Amino acid sequence: MRNEMEPKRVLVVDDDRDFVQALERYLRVAGYEVSCAYGGMGALEEIRVCNPSAVILDVMMPDIDGRRIVRYIREKMDDKKTAVIVLSALSDRSSRTNLMMDGANDYLTKPCDPARISKSVEQFTSWAPAQTEERSEILDSYM
Repeated sequence: MRNEMEPKRVLVVDDDRDFVQALERYLRVAGYEVSCAYGGMGALEEIRVCNPSAVILDVMMPDIDGRRIVRYIREKMDDKKTAVIVLSALSDRSSRTNLMMDGANDYLTKPCDPARISKSVEQFTSWAPAQTEERSEILDSYM
């Protein structure tokens, strides 16, 4: 169980190490506690170990794709509280819709301003009562 007074923990997952390290630096300066994984297998281990408030996740990775990780978080772990923010080069409507239907909270397209990523993390880790409505509005916009 996460303590609301602790800094929010964010797991950044992407097979592009330079991107992960740059985003990690930005998020640390913004006040987040950050863990990193460079592929799907590493992501699954880090999710179990660090209990993140949010996972920022690429879709196309060589070992386990991001969609399977979203499903793992939502179904196998039965975790509805961890915010999952997909950050991908895929910009087609079906990719967005499928990932949102699988349980992603937000879908951002690369390249993406780090401030926008941070805003999404903040939005979906606040867990205000309106959060469910916000996710529904985002999902509706992809349909």
